[in-house]
Amino acid sequence: MRLRCAGWQRTLKGAAQFDNTRQEIPIMPSPHTAILPTPVFDWDPVARPPIAGLRPYRLETFRLEPESGPVGGKFIVHNYGHGGAGITVSWGCALEVLDVLAKRGISQSDSIAVLGAGVMGLTVATVLRERNLPVTVYAKKFPPNTTSNVAGGQWAPSMINQNDGVRFDRILRRAFATHSAKGPPFGVSHRDNYTLTRAGNFESCPRDVIPAPRQFNHLPFAHLTMPGHAYATLLVEPPILLDKLSADLTASNVCMVHHEFQSLSQVSGMKETIIVNCTGLGSRQLCQDNKLHSVKGELVLLPPQGNLQYLFAGHHGYVFPRRDAVVIGGSEKFDDFSDTPDMATCRRILANMKGLFEGTAALMFAIDALPDWVMRSK
Repeated sequence: MRLRCAGWQRTLKGAAQFDNTRQEIPIMPSPHTAILPTPVFDWDPVARPPIAGLRPYRLETFRLEPESGPVGGKFIVHNYGHGGAGITVSWGCALEVLDVLAKRGISQSDSIAVLGAGVMGLTVATVLRERNLPVTVYAKKFPPNTTSNVAGGQWAPSMINQNDGVRFDRILRRAFATHSAKGPPFGVSHRDNYTLTRAGNFESCPRDVIPAPRQFNHLPFAHLTMPGHAYATLLVEPPILLDKLSADLTASNVCMVHHEFQSLSQVSGMKETIIVNCTGLGSRQLCQDNKLHSVKGELVLLPPQGNLQYLFAGHHGYVFPRRDAVVIGGSEKFDDFSDTPDMATCRRILANMKGLFEGTAALMFAIDALPDWVMRSK
């Protein structure tokens, strides 16, 4: 099994390994590198409250496959369990769903129900609608109230398991290419992600998707000057992406229906003949899937800072500057099903990143020495 949740060892060991020798990495001499601006870490939690989301983390592998047999005469395809990589793999998985349906046989006489209006459901609905197939989206919540809205937005296959490397590389290639092609109207921009160590989630990507990183003797920050790396990736801003997907589907006369499904048997009475299940963590109950777990993550939202045009992930946290906010994250709480942020954890996340950028943090990389809430995998 080839895991994509590198460094995340609470429930699974043997996370993604990579070969440091497979490509020579140029050394970037710091005297010729511009110093990047340091974020302003001032935070008013009353004016800008923190948020929390529940990642749908599935053991062994995410689920993208047809149901073993028809349910009430309906053909069902599952697409859930992508952990912290939902936005990252969304378009690639949507195209895989299309491949599954094409193999089964599909025509404009078929009607399709997509369950779930997070990024997985909306991208599936989009690729189907782009092919003039009749689609209706059913969901308990719609943007801006979905779990996908509570995401940092970096393109990286983080906290996701898989058991088919060939298929997963295809998903990553298709996802990256489609995000890149959609571009700024969908909230997508190219960014460098600066890291303190080689990042397993990037290293396990095909090199034609994420090239070998640049290496720095000293990272290009005023106080964050230890050795590090820079990976060329994408920033995908969830508020822009999800609003754009929703607006385009509505403009294409795709109906959005508020409905919560409690069990898979409920699809029997639907008018649609094909069902695509993209309910994320909801599939834990819907499909009685005990391999699906919640991994809670909290985000501190600082005021936007337009001079920050980079991403940073390291020291068990991250800084993702977006147009709506500078997003500070770095927590993961296994099987915590509360989407209420813990203020103490949020303050620790913020202090962690502030201390790092200001040169006052005590660096600690031993997994066993870290608090339970600290993120291992971004």
